Amino acid sequence: MSGDGIVIDRSRNTVHISRTYAATVDRAWWAWTDAEAIAKWWGPRGWAATVYEMDVRPGGRWRFEIAPVDGSAAPVRGLATYKVVVVEAELAYDDTFADEAWQPDGTASFPTEVSFTSTEAGCRVEVAARFPDGEALRQAVELQMAQGYAEALDRLDNLLETT
Repeated sequence: MSGDGIVIDRSRNTVHISRTYAATVDRAWWAWTDAEAIAKWWGPRGWAATVYEMDVRPGGRWRFEIAPVDGSAAPVRGLATYKVVVVEAELAYDDTFADEAWQPDGTASFPTEVSFTSTEAGCRVEVAARFPDGEALRQAVELQMAQGYAEALDRLDNLLETT
């Protein structure tokens, strides 16, 4: 896709989000694969992330929770299982919501792919989250998942600028 932004592709039940950063690919990769780093930016504005497990390798898991800082809503738990890890190039994982026991909560999982590409000015990060059907995509859109993802990527820019 061209340019930064969000594209909802209803024909493929996919949300695409992209951002270009002044940072190098290795810095962006670090921010996506280091538990302390990702906890500083993962989630929409006004939310805080806690990472309980981050094993970045095929078959490894990433367990995290995001919650509004003001306590206005219940925490949301996520469980991701990495499928593809190509250092400084690609992450692919199956993402699902989890219950309090860290078991999938019964909602469908959505495969997510993240690519990292060098540019003249830094790097480009592209995210594609695929949903199992149009109804799952509709629910994600209604829950403003794409906007939350975009806000998280904005927060990533702040992290990359300050560290």
